Amino acid sequence: MPHQFRLPGFLPPAPPPECRDAREALRDYPNIPGHVMCRFGKQLGAAGELLFDSVMMRLGERFVSCAEHEPFDRILWLPEGFVRVQVKTRHSMTGDSYVFDIKKGYQRGPNGTRPYERSEFDMLALVILPEGVIRFTSEWRNTHRIRMCEIPRLRARPAESLLDAFNGLGLTGGPAPSPDPA
Repeated sequence: MPHQFRLPGFLPPAPPPECRDAREALRDYPNIPGHVMCRFGKQLGAAGELLFDSVMMRLGERFVSCAEHEPFDRILWLPEGFVRVQVKTRHSMTGDSYVFDIKKGYQRGPNGTRPYERSEFDMLALVILPEGVIRFTSEWRNTHRIRMCEIPRLRARPAESLLDAFNGLGLTGGPAPSPDPA
């Protein structure tokens, strides 16, 4: 592959060591050791949020990213109102399932992890990053489980669980009603 001629003074800076480390450490994702997942947890969580963004764009949904300090990651902008979405990402299975413990904070952080309050978000987006799928739910539980046998349906019908979650919130998630022509 030919290289592009580089003008003096316009050379790209060398990548910082942490970028080189990430390329090497994450090359075999999802088959990476737990300490590597912990080290790059923020980056992998951001990948889950970006998968959410991609699915929402493909489904024609409007959304807004939220600041990190909020108890939700995205806001869906529906004709009926706003829905606060907490995105949780898993990378490996426990037995035959991906298990999501719904907590906030970081295990190794100064405050550790703690449960969410019911009022902090409306819907969960449960991202299984190695499979590239999301299950949406409005069910309030401390733990959610997605069995491997459910993944083909989530992949084939990405909007199905989203519409179910909307229904669970009392929303249709459909288009805004047309104005009465009379």
